[in-house]
Amino acid sequence: MKDDAQKVIEEVSRNYENELIKKIQKTGDRDAFFYLVKLYDARIYSVVYRYLRHREDALELSQDVFVQAYKKIKQYRWEAPFYFWLQRIAVNYSINRMKKYGKDIISRSFEIEGANAAETAAQSPEKELEEEEHKKFVDEALAKVSEPYRLPVILKDIEGFSYEEIVKLTGVNIGTVKSRISRGREELKSIFLQKKERLKEYGM
Repeated sequence: MKDDAQKVIEEVSRNYENELIKKIQKTGDRDAFFYLVKLYDARIYSVVYRYLRHREDALELSQDVFVQAYKKIKQYRWEAPFYFWLQRIAVNYSINRMKKYGKDIISRSFEIEGANAAETAAQSPEKELEEEEHKKFVDEALAKVSEPYRLPVILKDIEGFSYEEIVKLTGVNIGTVKSRISRGREELKSIFLQKKERLKEYGM
């Protein structure tokens, strides 16, 4: 019964999304686009932030993604889910931003991580890692994964895209995608172990 209810909810959501897209494609309705943005802004920001690891850069880039989506929405041909089409724009923008400003972005992300580490160290040793702390733990670990491997790992293990979908999103062949995900996971595992050892030093 629960599965049936979930299917109904998903179908209603898809229909709502499709009607918004059709209206925007036909008339350029900005109010409709605002509601479409609200469906996906948090997810797009989450992916971009995990890759860039800087809040202001991620906010700015996410806005750019939606501006571009509005301009290009008539090019959406319904061949894939709209979120996949939107994510492709986000991935391209993220990669281009990292190529252009990579050193500055990485430098700022390390400054943020240092501040977070100091904050964690100051917490009571008896305090358990809550959900928000766990998310921060994962995000900080992802930030240390080498840049070529980070985005594929985010797309596969955080966003749940298939290898074939990641190939389409990044334009990289499937062998390279699988290799980068494998190496990224190895780095992530090593980073997790190091961070856990560090937490033990504070009695956590």
